[in-house]
Amino acid sequence: MISIFTIIRILSTMKKNLLLILLFLSLIPAFSAGDPYYIKSVSFNQGNESLIPIFRLNENFRFSFDDLMGSETDYYYKIVHCTRDWKQSDLKVTEYLSGMQNLRITTFETSFNTLQAFVHYKLSLPNRDTRFLISGNYKIEIYNNVNEKVIERRFVLYEDLVTVSMEIKKTRDLKVAATKQNVYMTIDFGTAVLQNPKRNVNVVLLQNGQWYNALTGLSPQYVIGNQFQYQYDQETNFWAGNEYLFFDNSDIKMVTNTVEKITRQDLFEITLRARYPLKESNFYTFYQDINGGFKPRNALRENHNTEADYAWVYFNYHLDKLPSSQKLYIVGMFNNYQLNSDYELKFNEATQTYTTALLLKQGFTNYKYIIANTNGKVLEELNPDGNYFETENQYNALVYYKNDSDRYERIIGLGKADSKLITN
Repeated sequence: MISIFTIIRILSTMKKNLLLILLFLSLIPAFSAGDPYYIKSVSFNQGNESLIPIFRLNENFRFSFDDLMGSETDYYYKIVHCTRDWKQSDLKVTEYLSGMQNLRITTFETSFNTLQAFVHYKLSLPNRDTRFLISGNYKIEIYNNVNEKVIERRFVLYEDLVTVSMEIKKTRDLKVAATKQNVYMTIDFGTAVLQNPKRNVNVVLLQNGQWYNALTGLSPQYVIGNQFQYQYDQETNFWAGNEYLFFDNSDIKMVTNTVEKITRQDLFEITLRARYPLKESNFYTFYQDINGGFKPRNALRENHNTEADYAWVYFNYHLDKLPSSQKLYIVGMFNNYQLNSDYELKFNEATQTYTTALLLKQGFTNYKYIIANTNGKVLEELNPDGNYFETENQYNALVYYKNDSDRYERIIGLGKADSKLITN
């Protein structure tokens, strides 16, 4: 639950947009499951678009977010080192960081010429106060001025000590040949000397940077010289999904092929054209996406961080009513694939459609609909937009290594592949 100090701060600092206050009051119980409603557009950046947060050790990147309260406040960041399964490691801060914890974010800008007031915060890493000493899994945690954690995000730092080659193939499992993609991978250790690599090397495979369907616990199928080869028929299969859906409201007053209607109350309200499940067409159609990313942009302004406005975006999806054991969500990098009530679509009995409204920053946004059970497990085989082996997906392989005397796992290699180059 949110403390009384935060509630007092919200009520005393918000000066407009009564609709947001009402939304806040209705969502208090759900805050523990995701970001507070007033925190938006959280992303890792290089340039002006969100990225899958996998970076080379000591490579520069930025972390940014918007606070829709509209008044400057103090936020502090903390870096947490994690194990391969994302539990906090036993390392002391001085073992993985050069610098201090709980430092204030000092770079921020207020919005300019927007209907929704907000403050844009950004943090460059590494910086003079925070330098990473080792590779591995990390979390960045953002705290407000009463020491409440308001944001938590994962990111990965790797080293180039081994070569990882990947190839995306059609699966040999004929039962799912039309709906899955298979990952072949070779790790070449070169001249690296590793202690008992068959036991101490672990691999994690990711599709579009998503952790909910990551593949782990893989053993090499073949060991040839200084190479591990993974050429499984089933163990490295992923449901292929479909291309991400998108809308572009960079010109917030323009109706496009994805935008049906635009109105304005306190904020702009954008009604997207109603969509139907793509799997009903029974065939795949290619269109370019950015694999779940989002790119804040105002086509008529220069500083997209502070001059891209926020708008209510209305989604309408013609899907048959799901059983009570299943829920429909809308996800992407824009919400860190969070499965909570903020992003759940509700079935409208009158229109026989699933609907929701989200407050999103102006620009180009990828999103997709997913079905999950009541325990939060994503049911990829029930993807309402279908699974097609032709779908373009981005894959990454993370190679973890820990010898018998180490207290943590390094990430000693990264593999990348794109299924647009899928082969038989």
